[in-house]
Amino acid sequence: MEELRIYVKLIRISMRSRLQYRADFITGIISVLVLNAVNLGLIGILVHRFSQLHGWTIWDLVFLYSMFVLSHSLYSLLFWHFNMMDTYIAQGTFDQFLIRPISPLIQFLGREIQYIGVGDILVGVAAFSLAYSNKGLHWQAWQWLFFTVAILSGTMIEMSIRWMIASTAFWSGRSLSLANIMNRFNLLVQQYPIDIFGTWFQVVVTVIPISFLNYYPSLVLLGKANDETWLRFLPPMVALVSISAAAFVWRAGIRRYASSGS
Repeated sequence: MEELRIYVKLIRISMRSRLQYRADFITGIISVLVLNAVNLGLIGILVHRFSQLHGWTIWDLVFLYSMFVLSHSLYSLLFWHFNMMDTYIAQGTFDQFLIRPISPLIQFLGREIQYIGVGDILVGVAAFSLAYSNKGLHWQAWQWLFFTVAILSGTMIEMSIRWMIASTAFWSGRSLSLANIMNRFNLLVQQYPIDIFGTWFQVVVTVIPISFLNYYPSLVLLGKANDETWLRFLPPMVALVSISAAAFVWRAGIRRYASSGS
C-alpha cells in the first residue's frame, strides 16, 4: 500500500508538470484525434468498397477499433514511457531508480504520464458510442461487466508486452526499434479482424497475444459465433500470465543491468 501511495503521488506530480505546457498538451491531443480519425477513415473506405469484410460490417469494425483504443488509451496515459527505457539505460539515468529505497519499477512508472492517452479516450468513447448505437446493441449487466474487464485486461496485456520489450534493453542497450516494429504490427491487427488473415498469422497474434486486446472479446460482445469459443473468455487470464512473464523478464534484466557510466 505504501508503494501504491508513492506511485499515485508521483503521477500527480507528473500530471502537474505536463499541464505547465498547455499548448503542447492541446496540440498533442489534437494530433491523436486526427491520427485516429484517419485510421477510422481508411477502415470506412475499405468497407465501403466491399460492403463488408469477411462478415464484419463497418460498425463491427468501428466497435473492434474502439475496443482497442479504449484499452490502449489507459496504456498510453500511464505506461507509454516504457518506449523510453533504452534512453534511460543508454544515458545512465536508470541508476537513479536503483539508489533509492523504493521499487525501481514504481519510480519508473511514476516518472511520466502521457496526455496522448486523453485523446485516445475521447476517440474510443466516441467510436464505441456510435458503434453501439448503430449496431442496435442492448447489453445486459454481465455484458457491461465483461466489456469493462476486457478493456482493463487489454490494457494490462499491452502493458506487459511493452514491458517485456523495454526490458530487452538491459541486454541489448536499445529496445526502441523492436517497440516500433510492435507498434506497426499491433495497429494492423487492431484495425481488422484477424479471421481475414491466414491461419499462421492468427496463431502468431494469439500466442503473442495482441488479438486478446479486442478481437476475442468482440466475438462475445457482438454475438459472433465461431470455433474459438473457449478463447473469448481468456483475456483476464492472459493478462495475469503476461504480467507474470513481464515481471520475470524485468527482474532478470535488473540483475543483468550494468550502468553505462554516463
